[in-house]
Amino acid sequence: MMRILKCEKGFSLVEVILVMGIITLMLTVLYAVFMNSSSVYDFNTEKISVQQDHRAIIERMAPYIRMAKKITINESYDSSNDKVRFEFTPIIDSPSYNGIGFGIKENGEFYYRKCIETSSGDFEWGNRMTFINSRVSSFELSQDDGKLTISIELLEKGGNKYVFVDEFYPRVPDQGENGGEKE
Repeated sequence: MMRILKCEKGFSLVEVILVMGIITLMLTVLYAVFMNSSSVYDFNTEKISVQQDHRAIIERMAPYIRMAKKITINESYDSSNDKVRFEFTPIIDSPSYNGIGFGIKENGEFYYRKCIETSSGDFEWGNRMTFINSRVSSFELSQDDGKLTISIELLEKGGNKYVFVDEFYPRVPDQGENGGEKE
């Protein structure tokens, strides 16, 4: 026969339930913190991605804006032609090129394409090359008093739109009242 001594004690059912409740509460709080930090991380990652894509577009365009001898903005723009073209003194490369165009494909992909030398002195517009991940819903350019204003509306995966506006003062010789050509 087993005797229980008064000095031997165990946990009561109430104490076990109380500890399990405290552990459950702590796990619930930790789970909520983890889920919140995960959504904040995803939110910030998407914003950074959109900002990096904007920077990539501007960094791709800026050198050509500075060296352009002629800027042509296509006002009746559709996805079959370039929204803007910058023409300049040929750059000796393999192959050489004397112009670059930028625009948006039907699916919102932002692209550029070069005017490549096909034979001595003959240039032809090449294939469209995409270089960012974000989709572009709007790409507008205007020239006024020698200032080129570029407005780009990028879409993030969640559907939010972000508008970036940049201004440049190209070194283009005066080509009329708008400082450039419009088609």
